[in-house]
Amino acid sequence: MHRIIKTHLKKFLETKGIEEPDISKQFEMFVNYCIVSRFFSGKFDVSDVTTTEEDAGIDGIAIIADGELITTTEEIESLFQTHKKSIEIDIVFIQSKTSDSFEKRDIISFSEGVFDFSSEEPEFPQDEILAEATKIFASIIENVDKVKNGKPNAYTYYVTTGVWNNETELEASLKTSRRKIRGIGVFEQVVCSKVDRDELIKIWISIHQPVEAIVKVKGYVSYNEMKEVEESYIAIIPAKNYVESLLEGEDGKMRSGIFDENVRAYLGECNDVNMKIKETLSNEKFKEYFALLNNGITIVSPDVRVQSDSISLSNYQIVNGCQSSHVLYRNKNYLGENTMITAKVIEVDNPEIVNKIVEATNNQSYVSNEKFLSLKAKSKSVESYFNSWNDESESDSVIYFERRENQYAGKTINDTKIFDIRTVARAFASMFLEIPHTASSYPTQIFEQSGDRLFEDNQNEITYYCSTLALYKFVRLFNSKKLPGNYGKYRWHTLMLLKYAINGNQKVPEVNSRRINKYFTKIIEALNKPRDEHLEYYEICKSVIEEGGWATKDRLKRTLHTNELKALMIKRLKKN
Repeated sequence: MHRIIKTHLKKFLETKGIEEPDISKQFEMFVNYCIVSRFFSGKFDVSDVTTTEEDAGIDGIAIIADGELITTTEEIESLFQTHKKSIEIDIVFIQSKTSDSFEKRDIISFSEGVFDFSSEEPEFPQDEILAEATKIFASIIENVDKVKNGKPNAYTYYVTTGVWNNETELEASLKTSRRKIRGIGVFEQVVCSKVDRDELIKIWISIHQPVEAIVKVKGYVSYNEMKEVEESYIAIIPAKNYVESLLEGEDGKMRSGIFDENVRAYLGECNDVNMKIKETLSNEKFKEYFALLNNGITIVSPDVRVQSDSISLSNYQIVNGCQSSHVLYRNKNYLGENTMITAKVIEVDNPEIVNKIVEATNNQSYVSNEKFLSLKAKSKSVESYFNSWNDESESDSVIYFERRENQYAGKTINDTKIFDIRTVARAFASMFLEIPHTASSYPTQIFEQSGDRLFEDNQNEITYYCSTLALYKFVRLFNSKKLPGNYGKYRWHTLMLLKYAINGNQKVPEVNSRRINKYFTKIIEALNKPRDEHLEYYEICKSVIEEGGWATKDRLKRTLHTNELKALMIKRLKKN
């Protein structure tokens, strides 16, 4: 393996806390993380997209629907049950080789694996990851009337540590692969790509670099000076320049991550408002009035620099105008020279000011999801509570609540110690609300079904910290092979059981009870025992799970199974 790749691989393993001994599997996970990050900017567990031994020639697979990484059939079915139509779906297939060359037979084998996966009755062996992806794909096919263009897109990546030399035979193999996969008739767009070591290094580096862009403007005027706001402008930007400079990446796809601070995801082309935006853009008579008819865009950045005819932005976020931006991107062919947009461009580095801007520019469409939860007073106090524990904790117990997207980007903090608001909510819901089945199989529904029970003013911050610390300790034990490989899917159920393993039959206090601190402090103290002595409590949970019988994914999502495990734990405690 090339030395530079080795260096980046080592860094990846360290930051993700991965202790996989097999170099080939290490490389697969590294590649999968890099490729999937091009399509999905959020946090994800690379093991959720990495296949194991019986992989049918596919080392990694990711399904991105409506901007979300889908890992369970429940998630895709939940999405199809919404009002959304014209949902964009990308399916990413990856094969990785540590060899320093590209082989025709590997390219062909890879395409055969993708072909088999896409067939009505796959015959190649499948592990749990691939089998679940097959079920998700089947659900997509059954709901193509809700999919953009009536079909998902397919992207295949063949990756090695070698150098691509444009050899005719290999080029032909990629073209043949594309033709074969496209011939199945179930994909709208099929892109078959190779990635050599230089491209892989470029992708890895780009993940950790700030997004930078320069956009040509028609004109701008500055606002008056404001406290804690460095600069602010209102700019008139040619819509075409806006799309090409700020929205599109080098590959022509929408940049990932630039809407992380936006409270709403793209609602689809069939949304009434978005349909009207499209009608305006496609109407020759009215497209030049777009800047007057549209509410405009709001962009925040910690570094804004203006020239006479351009504005330079670094690490920018589009905090308002997500719908308009997506419609502009999808209809860029309609954009004329006189189609303009109005944009507020604000240089601000204070997160509280950013939050105020997000709230003010989105208050007309309030929704209770993780983005707005991050603005709640309780989530801010939970963040402070995490930090207060970190001041007095040993290094192996320090964890961070990432209340805002990419809050700790660029800081030398191990990724396994950083937990975003969705993960913290799932941990809390599993341990305290005792709904691990929802956290496990319906993670996006946590906010829809239990949003009014998350980050409420009467809740004690210790419950969020304790449940997240328990999740962190689980991941450490799991990554270091002290818990078996098939146990990972039980992480959320383990959190529910763990409090009983440590506190015994003691009744769990109400969320606003005075006894809550004592109850959860005991758990924290047990988890902070030196030399992984807390493993004994996770072993108790594991034995209860084994007694209940290892569950299928379908059984894991059932309330009945959760109740059975809880009953088994309580029964065991009574015996002791």
